Amino acid sequence: MTAELAEGLRNWAEGYTADTAAVNLLIEHDVWLRRPDFVNRCVHQVPVSALVDPVRPIAHIDWEKAVKALNRRTFPASSSETGVLRIAASLAEDHPVKLRDALVGMDATTTAAVLTALTTAAGHRDRITLTLAARSRPDWL
Repeated sequence: MTAELAEGLRNWAEGYTADTAAVNLLIEHDVWLRRPDFVNRCVHQVPVSALVDPVRPIAHIDWEKAVKALNRRTFPASSSETGVLRIAASLAEDHPVKLRDALVGMDATTTAAVLTALTTAAGHRDRITLTLAARSRPDWL
């Protein structure tokens, strides 16, 4: 993922908590926006000639295409990767997601990213802080 793509997506989502949450989730997860198959099919960057401010890139995700591609299994991915994309699409465009299925296989870092997205979408990012604690080992190890 390029810095310009991340900036363009954040610029597009600016001012909308749910869109910001969805975009930041994909940026933080750092999987989908590095995949050429996903970016070429589902991410659209506004040409510089069409921008109001040529130094402020704009990009957006076609969430409908992303969900359809997931449903058709066009994008091979792990259960946690598809879960992240489904949750992001649900936040951005109200695509239904079964959290029970979407959360399967997520490690602590990915789970924290999802929880951060939820607090952002709810407008409480400034009031809720998530801390990822070190994993502890049982005494018998």
